[in-house]
Amino acid sequence: MKVYAIILILIMLLTGSIMRVRAQEHQHKTDSTNNIVLYFKIDGAILDSTYMGNNESLKKLDELIKNELIIPNLDSITIVASSSPDGKEAYNLELSRKRAESVKAYITGKYPEIKKELVYARYTGENWVDFKRMIETDKNIPHRERLINIINSDRENGAKEWLIKTLANGESWRYIRKNFLPQLRTGAVCVIYYKREPVKEEKKEEPKKEEKIIPPQKSEPETPVIPLIISKPLFAMKTNLLYDVLSAVNLEIEIPIGKQWSVAAEGIFPWWKASRADWTMQLLSGHASVKYWLGDRDAKEVLTGWNIGLYGGVGKYDLQLFDKDGEQGDFFDAGLQAAYAHKIGKHFHMEYSLGVGYLQRDTKEYDKVNDTMYGDIKVFRFPWKVERKQWFGPTFAKVSLVWLLNKKTVKKEGGVK
Repeated sequence: MKVYAIILILIMLLTGSIMRVRAQEHQHKTDSTNNIVLYFKIDGAILDSTYMGNNESLKKLDELIKNELIIPNLDSITIVASSSPDGKEAYNLELSRKRAESVKAYITGKYPEIKKELVYARYTGENWVDFKRMIETDKNIPHRERLINIINSDRENGAKEWLIKTLANGESWRYIRKNFLPQLRTGAVCVIYYKREPVKEEKKEEPKKEEKIIPPQKSEPETPVIPLIISKPLFAMKTNLLYDVLSAVNLEIEIPIGKQWSVAAEGIFPWWKASRADWTMQLLSGHASVKYWLGDRDAKEVLTGWNIGLYGGVGKYDLQLFDKDGEQGDFFDAGLQAAYAHKIGKHFHMEYSLGVGYLQRDTKEYDKVNDTMYGDIKVFRFPWKVERKQWFGPTFAKVSLVWLLNKKTVKKEGGVK
């Protein structure tokens, strides 16, 4: 009798162990998630079962949903749709929305046993996160470091895309189109969530679930193909704040040429004179310069960073500052300059520059005489000759406020997504 009792106890312990193992397996299964990856054609928002690996993905989805344990233990199905970072950003966002809705319509239409409120459509627009990850992990892509610098910059996505496409005459972009864009056109990922606690199949009472708040989505008409509009720098307007403080009105125009060069023209034109006071500040000058911008220009905003260049200019002047002694003449200067510029706003920069070179002045000194029969006059000193003065060293210093003006260029219609 004791032997039978011992055997019975062993059988019960073994049965209990098996049941616990199966319960743990079941708990793990209902705790997990399943991801279904679906692909879309270029610019497409219609789910095509024959495209790329969609046929196998949809078969997997069908097997999961038809599993008798899925429906009673289903928590939700979330569809996350995206597009490749190629084309107008607003167009890509709308495209990813349509892709998400297309997959949702497929699931709710084919499987009416799944409640529509359990299927959520999400869309993220351009998939820059995976795009950056692919570039960082691919050692064979041309100009990899320059591409990473462009992506990490604070430019708008449209400007980043244009720089990537034009980098090294499109060499990097051709590699990206071949190796990256097909994967980035994934389009949608279906994530199936199960409940943590399994629900018995015979239990007909609906399980309670945490209420999810879904932002309302507006029903919009078909979106036409949107042109890709790129902002390109047209020119910059500058004023030297140091001259402005001294009432020396000035204006400079700088035009970027390509990525590394720019040319500039500057005018300084204060023409002030007090009729009775011993004060005159009249200056009329013009300067031109050519600059070379240092560093990786693909990773920097236009007209920012360090530059070096050549400058030259001519002018004439009449200066009498709170004294009866004054000086008139003309001048010529030329030399080397260096500058650094940085952004302070979307369209505004600050630039700090210094010029070092040769300055030549041809001057005549005078005295101002008041209350003559001809009024207040300037009398040149004897002997009446022009004196030439020369200088080697710093010729100018600038702290300039820069206003950058852009023009918008339509590159193409839509874009490859």
